[in-house]
Amino acid sequence: MKNKIASPSETRKILSKYDLRLKHGLGQNFLIDSNIIDIIISAADIKGDEFIIEVGPGIGSLTQALLENLHEGMILAIEKDSEMIEVLNDLFNDKDKLKLINKDAANLNWKETAAKYNAENRSVKLIANLPYYVTTPIIMGVLESDLELEQLVFMVQKEVGERICAGPGTKKFGSLSVAVQYHMKPEIVHQVPSSVFMPSPDVDSVIVSLKPYEKNIYQQKVLDKNFFFKIVKSIFQQRRKTLRNSLSKSAVINLDRDLITKALQDEGIGLKKRGEKLSISEMISISNRIYRMRNSEN
Repeated sequence: MKNKIASPSETRKILSKYDLRLKHGLGQNFLIDSNIIDIIISAADIKGDEFIIEVGPGIGSLTQALLENLHEGMILAIEKDSEMIEVLNDLFNDKDKLKLINKDAANLNWKETAAKYNAENRSVKLIANLPYYVTTPIIMGVLESDLELEQLVFMVQKEVGERICAGPGTKKFGSLSVAVQYHMKPEIVHQVPSSVFMPSPDVDSVIVSLKPYEKNIYQQKVLDKNFFFKIVKSIFQQRRKTLRNSLSKSAVINLDRDLITKALQDEGIGLKKRGEKLSISEMISISNRIYRMRNSEN
């Protein structure tokens, strides 16, 4: 279609034409500002031959721009709402470039799905205006899937984007920060006001870009990933307590207080230090030490 979907008039026209009633439970807020679309496209640095995964395309405001920037590539658009699938099928007729899946992205096997559509040996990017209510499950599902991604560019609630990008010692630094940054390097690309959506949500948004590290020192250093993330969860479940107290009183991992005290002393970490002040590298180091010490006792 020729008209830009990302405008108030065109969005209203489509909603009216297809008699669409927005499902707030699915986080349906449609982009009506083409300038924001342009910023997303620019941040994704599209070359034209990528395999692009889009989550929650809705009526296709971002989909339209992605198609315009692809020459030999393909978009795999995953939409939970079957009504929207019908609309997208009607609005876009380029079946070679656009494949639509009527599924819940929060429960998708990403690697299997990408393989089904021949994503191997191609530049794979996830570009999306993510539904707020399932942002974290989708992002973590993708990152934990071992799907090789060149980049993720997505719009999320401002609070979530700031937590993803937060550093040690800040109020927003938490388990989500560590979990995302363990996999990829995040950056807030642009602040987005709520006024660019129809209907306007109660909060502002941000565009976030995730890119792979040139060398992922975090994943290389961790001795046991499952153990490490139990340590991380314990740290932030009781973030106002000292590291020694939060680990010794953790509900997710059973650790001896004396062992923790010895581990902290060996790491040169003060017994009154809070875990939220540690860098990810420091968390990995203390996790590895506790892991070795505990296993040596068995």
